[in-house]
Amino acid sequence: MRLFLFLPPFLSMLLVGCSAQKEGMSAAEIASEPSSSLSEAAPFTIVALRVDSDSLVAELRYGGGFRTHEFTLISDGAATKSLPRQQPLRITHNANGDMGKALITARHAFDLKRFQDPTQDVVHLSIDGWPKPIDYTYTP
Repeated sequence: MRLFLFLPPFLSMLLVGCSAQKEGMSAAEIASEPSSSLSEAAPFTIVALRVDSDSLVAELRYGGGFRTHEFTLISDGAATKSLPRQQPLRITHNANGDMGKALITARHAFDLKRFQDPTQDVVHLSIDGWPKPIDYTYTP
């Protein structure tokens, strides 16, 4: 303990911080580890899906009730080269730490324009968690 009395404050804090590292893990591994289970994707169920113009309209069911929930449609890989193209997609859910127990069903619309192929007028959308592909028809 006397060692800390003779070291500059910033150096003693550095030594204390280093001793708090997890056993057997490098600093890079600790930095990449999630800070809590709240940062993980929150569960939800896809109740219904349909394409309306250039939007994917999804009816989603999830638990919550206290905070705003955010849903995002993302690519789940590259579109296939087959004709018509098939685009794998996934809906992500951020509950912002909402631990509410209310069962909520809400409708969300996602823009599909970025998944259009200028050489075709249809793309098959394969949405993770939905049993069958959905056709997205548009004017190229």
